[in-house]
Amino acid sequence: MRIARFYQKTLFGVFALMGLILVSTSVIYVHTVDRQLTDYFLNSSRAIARAIANSDSDLIVNQNYPALQSVIDQYIETPGISYVFVVDGEGTIVAHTFVPGVPDEIVADSKSGKDTYDRTLAGMGSYSEVTAGIIGGQAGRVHVGMDKGYFALQVQTAIGKVVYLLAIIFVVSVLVTYGLMYQVSRPLHLLGNYAWHSLSDEKHSPPAPNQLKPLLDRVDEVGELGRLIRKASGGGA
Repeated sequence: MRIARFYQKTLFGVFALMGLILVSTSVIYVHTVDRQLTDYFLNSSRAIARAIANSDSDLIVNQNYPALQSVIDQYIETPGISYVFVVDGEGTIVAHTFVPGVPDEIVADSKSGKDTYDRTLAGMGSYSEVTAGIIGGQAGRVHVGMDKGYFALQVQTAIGKVVYLLAIIFVVSVLVTYGLMYQVSRPLHLLGNYAWHSLSDEKHSPPAPNQLKPLLDRVDEVGELGRLIRKASGGGA
């Protein structure tokens, strides 16, 4: 299907605009989803840390560490949660879910009282870690680590579905736009053939009668030009 030359720039502009809209929408969506899902997972981790800190403070105060261990082991099955550990008021790790043991990076700063950590553990990966104080932090802190790779995967999955849909919409829009442009430019090709046949000394194939009559019957500019060409050529093709 051939598009009239003066429509080709318009068609290119439409495609460029649709591509810009697709890219802009994707970038905004990626940023929004990444922020919202990351916040969601971090807030979920904080909620787990607070739940352990608020409900099991007696176990820590009374040094009932086996019972505390059984409590934190339940949370390790939560999707995205990579590890949980508890430090007492002295900064000593009294319960954890690491196998076979606590990484040296965590042991080294277990006494720090920060609320959040960005950790990279050798041989394990990268993690976002949040904490909650036990009895206002006086009896220790609960630490919950989430695998950054996990919520990066969730973000990519959510983004992939929408970008895939937008890509389909873009392709369909391109095809529909091209088809509409063809429908608009096709009468111009017929009109050009009619003009060449009617006004030129060169031999040129005229439009078929079933194509010419609808062309001359049109009430738009194409029809007006067709009737003008017929009149200028002496009233016939």
